[in-house]
Amino acid sequence: MTLQFPAGWLLGIATLALPGMLMAAQPDPLDANAAVPAQDYRSPLQDYRAQADEPLQDWRAANDLVGRIGGWRTYSMEGWEQPAEQGAEPVEGGGHDHH
Repeated sequence: MTLQFPAGWLLGIATLALPGMLMAAQPDPLDANAAVPAQDYRSPLQDYRAQADEPLQDWRAANDLVGRIGGWRTYSMEGWEQPAEQGAEPVEGGGHDHH
């Protein structure tokens, strides 16, 4: 592919000159009096809200509620597990297909 003389050469020269022009626009890092843009700092904790304590309740009522829900076994089940049916036999190999 050949470039047209005026347009191709100008495009090539501009491409080579672009990094130099960008470097010239930057302030000198060694000049202590150089103008620099203002720093805009926003703390990541600016929108932090502390967790509120839940109101106290009767521990016996809380334990009864846990028992009605299914006890510790219900809380310890993974989200993807389904409750086992009563009297169901376990699947050999843990339920995984053997290939």
